[in-house]
Amino acid sequence: MLLRLGELTTPVLTPQSGVARLWPLLRYLHAIADTPGLRLRSKWKDVDAHQKAIASDDFGVGLGMTVLDQAFGYSACVDGREYLYRLAQLGLVAGHNGMPPKVGTMKMADFAAIDSGGKVHLIECKGTQHSATALMGAMADGQLQKQSLVCSSRGAEKRLIGQRLVVGTRLFLETAHRPTQVLIQDPAPVDDTPVMLESRIPLARLAEPAMRLDVARAIGAAGAERTAVAIAQSDRPPDALALEGPQQRQRAQAAFAEDEAGLESFGDYGDSWLGERVIAPLLEPLDLGGETYRYARLVKAVSKQLLAEIREAGEATVLFQQQYPRTAGLMARTQTIADGLRAAIIRPGISLTEIVLLRRRNE
Repeated sequence: MLLRLGELTTPVLTPQSGVARLWPLLRYLHAIADTPGLRLRSKWKDVDAHQKAIASDDFGVGLGMTVLDQAFGYSACVDGREYLYRLAQLGLVAGHNGMPPKVGTMKMADFAAIDSGGKVHLIECKGTQHSATALMGAMADGQLQKQSLVCSSRGAEKRLIGQRLVVGTRLFLETAHRPTQVLIQDPAPVDDTPVMLESRIPLARLAEPAMRLDVARAIGAAGAERTAVAIAQSDRPPDALALEGPQQRQRAQAAFAEDEAGLESFGDYGDSWLGERVIAPLLEPLDLGGETYRYARLVKAVSKQLLAEIREAGEATVLFQQQYPRTAGLMARTQTIADGLRAAIIRPGISLTEIVLLRRRNE
């Protein structure tokens, strides 16, 4: 859950080390109690209200999206605002100058995800450490946010959209009798329609932004930031035509030629990777199974299979799936590992995110 939180709450493109995106592991590894039910330690009762609110938001995303990913097996999941921006680049939004605000009840949903059938899921996440009433109030606001992108007809909605969900998390302390709760709502549509999709959109075009941005985020997180910019086309304004096939791929190839020298090469989990591996001290020692762990090895990497496809020439097409068909075909193959000392999210042929607890720095 903490690995997924680090991935989802980091913007697609940021000027920072890939392993820095694993901050939830260092921040919250000690916050969770040893008792069943995934409760917080009692000391969180006296934490400043602002810090509680931040933790509630973070766990709302991490737990909520973990539950939904287990249910739907998303092949890609990205920030909703970034997804909407890319839709506008592709000319798929009717009247994109009326895009939803960044904050408020009518902002774009938190996340856009693609399921195994290629349909889009719009998801709003909420979290609280307060009452059930507070959670239900927050989730009521989310009912508007998950409708911030609408289809032109019921037929288009059925063809293009998988689910529009609001997921809420209520956190409890270890002294409580209840376990932490995750609630999911699928409210009925509302009439307010600030942004509408163009009619007759092919399903593949609607899925394309999430796939492109998800892969760009993985590449950037591994330390290849120039390549990530080229893949995401982040420098293209919404009113400009999307940059097409060979030109875009040539930019990505040139960018990776600059990035490659700064990445570490290693093998693990039956694949070859390029990325970053860093050993960092834990905020405080962690006792587990009679041993004390003081360090963690953090890993963010992308598969050399993906990077090999970036180097190749491609068709004159705007769709990510046609530019990088082998990568697109691997995107649903996510594996998770959690064995006490090691946790990893592995997308064979695409990306690796991992933490390993260590007793000593040189272990």
